[in-house]
Amino acid sequence: MKFSIVIPAHNESENLKILLPQLKTALQSIEHEVVIVDNASTDDSGEILRAFQTKMPELIVVKEPTLGYGRAVIAGLKNAKGDVIGIIRSDNQEKPEDLVKMYEDFHNSGFDLYKAIRKHRIRDGLMRVIISKIYNLLFRFLFHTKIKDINACPKILKRELHEKLNIESNDSFIDSEIIIKTLGLGYKIGETKIDYLPRLKGKSTVKPATVYEFLKNMLTWRNRIKNEKFLAK
Repeated sequence: MKFSIVIPAHNESENLKILLPQLKTALQSIEHEVVIVDNASTDDSGEILRAFQTKMPELIVVKEPTLGYGRAVIAGLKNAKGDVIGIIRSDNQEKPEDLVKMYEDFHNSGFDLYKAIRKHRIRDGLMRVIISKIYNLLFRFLFHTKIKDINACPKILKRELHEKLNIESNDSFIDSEIIIKTLGLGYKIGETKIDYLPRLKGKSTVKPATVYEFLKNMLTWRNRIKNEKFLAK
């Protein structure tokens, strides 16, 4: 079963130089492809990725010219050909070894979606940790779920599930949408704890406006569920 790893990347050339060799080593015993989505980057990401393609035939580069985390993930999913699909971020805060361990566990788990719970998040800064906890509490209350750390990656899912999700979110709410629809369709979700590393290079794109965006989207999707329209575009 081929494993597709989707990685959205906006101005992450320095991190990609570190991540791609580590992925190649960690995944060497698994049939796989790596789908990097260059999401409106203005740094030298394109040049770096072209250089890596000469050494990594399994590397597929997709361009998404309009900035948006969700847009980048959707573009990557559309180009992924594997039976199992993983989503990780490009900032090196998740270890490729944990992705491989999750992939191996996934096969014997009976889950349709398997996701991480991040440990040691205090290195993200106290304010961001507090905001994340409040967001997760609100999400669990509004959507009646015990799922933790909604936005955490890696996420690993079956192609069968992906094809039924009809993902719409062009922004960072895409992680929440995946959870909402997976639960709504009656599929099984599992979680496991992973180490969460400090960002090595570059800057986070999470801004104060992101918090407002999350809250607005949560209320919108809660209303869609009440009206039984959450699976329809």
